[in-house]
Amino acid sequence: MDKYILIFLLSSASIFGSPKEMVLETDIYVGDTVHYQIELSEQTETELYIEEGEIYEDDTMPSYKIFNVQKKESKLEASIIFFKPGNYVLPVSWEQNDEKIKSSLSIKVKSQLLGTETDIEDIEPPFVFSGPYFFRLFIILLITAINLYLLYALYLYWRSKPKVVDAFWEKQPILEETKKRLHIIESYLESENIYEKELAFKISEYLKEVYSKKLEENLLGKTDSEFLADLSNKTHIKNENLRELRIYFRNTKYDENHTKLDKESAYSVWEKIKKDFEL
Repeated sequence: MDKYILIFLLSSASIFGSPKEMVLETDIYVGDTVHYQIELSEQTETELYIEEGEIYEDDTMPSYKIFNVQKKESKLEASIIFFKPGNYVLPVSWEQNDEKIKSSLSIKVKSQLLGTETDIEDIEPPFVFSGPYFFRLFIILLITAINLYLLYALYLYWRSKPKVVDAFWEKQPILEETKKRLHIIESYLESENIYEKELAFKISEYLKEVYSKKLEENLLGKTDSEFLADLSNKTHIKNENLRELRIYFRNTKYDENHTKLDKESAYSVWEKIKKDFEL
């Protein structure tokens, strides 16, 4: 009799000494968030532990995920979301009398699909059309073909029409500025009235335009003295020619000069400057 009493006490200790595990939900389906709790009931039970994060039971995809773990001295709470149906035992463990004990609580997860669904259509390959899909494709192709035909007809009609060029929009040839100023001088030398002062201004502008291009520098805004000083520093023109032209410009351009030249005198001035400045 004593033997049976001892066996009963040992079995009772093993039954009532286990931690209290529970899942708050009853019917659990894939995608549901489950709330799990475990509480130690004996002083010999310590070191509650649960693995957190995504749990893989195969290599394809995670079976479930453990998150929102809250651990107290003798109690542990966690949330679990399941991705697959099946029976699962959570990776929970604790120590009892220096021995690691694992949870044996089984959680059954059901599938949302019961196998009796009739409104789920098989997915056909993307290049297989049937029923209304084929009709829609035919309509789309027909409309596209008609649009392409109309565009091509408009293109042929546009090409067959004679082209009328608006003279206002034609690009006019641009005369180079140097040649333009040279043409102004030559035209002025052919005029009936040639004034020395006006001729000097035209020659000065032409020289600045020519040497702006030669020296690759904008000399148009400079005075005659600044311009001729640059030529003295940057060219091999004789200083006596530069000095002579400086005096000529000063006497003709800035004094009360109303001298009228005949064509021969005007040509003589122009030819000498062209020779001295290698134009």
